[in-house]
Amino acid sequence: MALAVTHVLVAIVILDIFRHYVFGKKRFPRYLLVIGGIAGLLPDIDVPVEWLILWITGQDVVLHRLFTHNIFLAFLFLVVAIILHYWKKMTAAKILYVVAAGWFLHIFLDCFYGGGIESLQPFLWPLAGNVSFCPTWNVYQYAQGIDAILLVLWLVHEEIHNKIRDYM
Repeated sequence: MALAVTHVLVAIVILDIFRHYVFGKKRFPRYLLVIGGIAGLLPDIDVPVEWLILWITGQDVVLHRLFTHNIFLAFLFLVVAIILHYWKKMTAAKILYVVAAGWFLHIFLDCFYGGGIESLQPFLWPLAGNVSFCPTWNVYQYAQGIDAILLVLWLVHEEIHNKIRDYM
């Protein structure tokens, strides 16, 4: 699976591309990038929950990728966003569109990074049992290097295009 920086950066970079080249800065405010970056990491919320349970009970539980790493949650956010869009609740709809995108990108990255079939939980829960459609490329071996390269490339891109000040 990808590391935290990759989850956040990939979501921010992809959303920022849409912000700059598709929707425009006025229709896609910067706070949505922050929400999208957080949403790109949100499926891993089960990790701190595991830590909390261990701290409170002393019992080691495995919740990671059990419920939060499935594509249905991304589709649920998308459906609710479409309904809110239809009801003209545009701010809430935009937030949920971005959350759906971040959530989907998290699942895509975890799937892309692989890690062996035994570590891949059912991304189509509750329909698919333990079947996984993810490749086993084992890209996760290079996760730290990928994190560093993505961060540097993004910062260089923003500086070259004089957009780094958008984040200051």
